[in-house]
Amino acid sequence: MKTIVVSGSRSRVGKTQLAERLLRLLKSWSALKVTVSKDDSCPHERNCGICSDVREPFYIIKDEAIINEYGKDTARLKNAGAKQVIWLKAKSEGLEEGLSKALSEFSECNGVVIEGTSVLKFIKPDLSILVKDKSSALKPSAEEVIKKVDLILTV
Repeated sequence: MKTIVVSGSRSRVGKTQLAERLLRLLKSWSALKVTVSKDDSCPHERNCGICSDVREPFYIIKDEAIINEYGKDTARLKNAGAKQVIWLKAKSEGLEEGLSKALSEFSECNGVVIEGTSVLKFIKPDLSILVKDKSSALKPSAEEVIKKVDLILTV
């Protein structure tokens, strides 16, 4: 199965928007949204509810009611044409195993667009793109994987 990873220099830089554009072009591709919780403090400016909700090493979410929830990145990926959308929520220590299990859930698709930065520590995709804005420094997870990125898209 072919894979494209869309990673980012920070939150809210345009990863989902780029993933949507790719999915509109790539027929019969699926999408995997990866969210890694932070144990010490949530990196988001808002209370996203993710960091405090992840108690197990990882969760694989396929429930259509959750995937299609208005305003969620997963709904945007589905509406962009993804054949199947899965959301992996993981703690850092559960990411590798969760990623492996989530990817095994995809069937009968030409490939998967993966939105997530930390996944590059564990997989070698066919293409990896980092979305970066001109003014921001790299978040720690992006600094760790920058050498594995094929293309940096500055927005």
